[in-house]
Amino acid sequence: MSDNPIWRVSVVEALKSLGGQAPLSEIYQAIKEIREPPLPPSWEAIVRRELEYNSSDSESFQNRHNLFYSVDGLGHGVWGLREIEPKTIVSREIEPNFDERNKLPGRSELTTYRILRDSRITRQLKILYNNRCQICNEVFRFENGQPYSEAHHIRPLGNPHNGPDIASNVIILCPNHHAMCDYGGIKLDLGRIKLMLPHRIEEAFIKYHNEKIWTP
Repeated sequence: MSDNPIWRVSVVEALKSLGGQAPLSEIYQAIKEIREPPLPPSWEAIVRRELEYNSSDSESFQNRHNLFYSVDGLGHGVWGLREIEPKTIVSREIEPNFDERNKLPGRSELTTYRILRDSRITRQLKILYNNRCQICNEVFRFENGQPYSEAHHIRPLGNPHNGPDIASNVIILCPNHHAMCDYGGIKLDLGRIKLMLPHRIEEAFIKYHNEKIWTP
């Protein structure tokens, strides 16, 4: 009988052995070294499933174990382990040309159009704010103590708003305030939003939210 651990644990061990971040090809190789043979025919799909099921970056997230994150955005095949994700960020790490290089989000046509969000921007901001909501200044935590935050585009990316995917259009929120912003349940006041340099929020996006999204 095999002494292999559950697949989720194997993926964690693989990423630890690779320094916390790695492309899928290297994760696969580490898995082969960790798990006893034979591996099932679909083992690579199992690894991808575990990464997506256990990452809040993925639409397949199961809301249980938020262990992994997409380093360069979903679809690029590079994954990281949250427990050894950098906890601090310095000003130079938020690229000064974010607002210049991502005026509009990329789009990929599958059957329908899906907005491709630049998770590198939102990840850096989540690190900058330590997952603390910029509205209520609270940190939402799962039962296991894992902090969790969500990135909200103040002027939404999709039609009909077509907001830009840039740092000055992003605010880091707890799940409650994210839902309130999504559904127009709260008016935004830039003077009361907590900001940390070098992050700034454009007044024009706040105005757009209050005029087009907020429902008094």
